Amino acid sequence: MSSKLMLALFVTAVLMTSIAAVTIPAASALTSRNSFNDNHYTALYPGGPRICGDHVCAPGEYDKMQQALAQAQMKGKTGSTAPSTPTPPTTTPTPTTTPAMSVCDSVKAILTNAGTSPDVIAKVMADLSCS
Repeated sequence: MSSKLMLALFVTAVLMTSIAAVTIPAASALTSRNSFNDNHYTALYPGGPRICGDHVCAPGEYDKMQQALAQAQMKGKTGSTAPSTPTPPTTTPTPTTTPAMSVCDSVKAILTNAGTSPDVIAKVMADLSCS
């Protein structure tokens, strides 16, 4: 009984091997290439497709990634992650016939109008030796 079982297992193994050999294509070193583009693209060097992380960027994805990167780098600098647009100064320009404001007053007015935090303004004024 065991010899019949062994023979059946052997025949099954031979049949499975022959089926696998027929269905799996053989590798050939003589296969011709249609594409000769062997360039390796990275995000470091320009030219070629844009790289977003570990894949080629989809249309518009590169710009979004660059904006997100810039916002992440600026986080903590101004207190918010969204880029702020500076507002124009609300003071009217002084004519050239009147005496000009001092440098300290000008810097303080510009920083205040730009929405800079009072701590940063105080540090800048101290660095400029303004009272």
